[in-house]
Amino acid sequence: MLRRKITDQLLAWKNTPGRKPLIIKGCRQCGKTFSVLEFARKNYKHTVYLNFFENPDYASVFSGSLEIDNIVMMLSALLGKDAVFEPGQTILILDEIQDCPEARTALKFFRIDGRYDVIGTGSLLGVKGYGKEPRSVPVGSETVLEMYPLDFEEFLWANDITEPVIALLQRSLDSGSPVPEALHNRMRQLLLQYTVVGGMPDAVQTFVTSRQMDEVLRIQRDIVRSYEDDMVKYAEKKDKSRIKECFQSIPRQLAKENKKFQYSVVKKGSKICRKPAMDRGCWHHHTVPQSVHYRAASGWERGRGYL
Repeated sequence: MLRRKITDQLLAWKNTPGRKPLIIKGCRQCGKTFSVLEFARKNYKHTVYLNFFENPDYASVFSGSLEIDNIVMMLSALLGKDAVFEPGQTILILDEIQDCPEARTALKFFRIDGRYDVIGTGSLLGVKGYGKEPRSVPVGSETVLEMYPLDFEEFLWANDITEPVIALLQRSLDSGSPVPEALHNRMRQLLLQYTVVGGMPDAVQTFVTSRQMDEVLRIQRDIVRSYEDDMVKYAEKKDKSRIKECFQSIPRQLAKENKKFQYSVVKKGSKICRKPAMDRGCWHHHTVPQSVHYRAASGWERGRGYL
C-alpha cells in the first residue's frame, strides 16, 4: 500500500475542533477514493460510502429536503445495514460529488448539524460546463484540499527509502554539502525512474511490485485515453477537437527551450483566443498544472507555462 501525504492532512482535519465538511479536489485516478476510504477505515467505527458516478440513483436522496434527519433516513432505507449513523462515530463519503450538486449544497446543513463527519471528493468541481451547478455553493461551510499524484518524496517511500535517508538528503540540501556518492547515484537512478513512471498510484504500484515497464506503459496509456475522453465529455461541440489538440501538444510544448505554452505549436494558425477551451479542458480539470511566472518589464508582466 502506498503511503500518501494526504493522510496527515486528513488526520489534522479530523483533530480540528468544529471541523467543517471536507472537499478533496484532484485529477482522476490520483488516489482520492482509496486514501479517503483507508483513512475512514482506520479512524471511524462506521463508513457510509456513496459514489454518484457509479450509482446516479443516490442523487435522489438529496433531491428533496436537505434536513439531516431526512437524509439519514433516506440513506438508511436505501443502503440498509451498510448505513449506520452514530454521532461522532460515522463518516459519510460522497465520491464524485460533482455529479450530485445538491449533495454539495447539503454540506452546509451537515456542518450546522455537526453529528457526522463528511468528505466529498471530485475531479471536475468548479469547472464550468461540467454537470449542473449546485443550488448554493456552501461558502464558509466546507474545507477544501487539493490532492495530486505522488511527488518524488512519496515515490521514495514507495521504493522503501527510509526516513533517516530522506532526512540526510534534506540536511545536505539545507547546508549545501554533498551526499555520499553511493547515495547520490541511487537518488539519480530513482529520479530517472520517477520521470518515466510518473506519480499516478496505479503506475507506481505496478512498477514497485513488478518492475515491468511494459505494464506501466499500458497503464499510462489507459489513463491518458480516459483523460482525453473525460475532457471532451461535457465540452461544447466546437471545443472538443481544440481541447484534444491542446492536450496532445503538451509533449511538444515541453520539448521546446521556451516552456511557455504557445497555441501556434498546437496547430498552425492557432490563436490565443482559443485559450478558454484549454482552460476548461486541462487547467481546471486538474490534468495539467499551471506554472505562473512574473518578470519585470514595463511593470509586471504575467506569463504562463508548465511545471
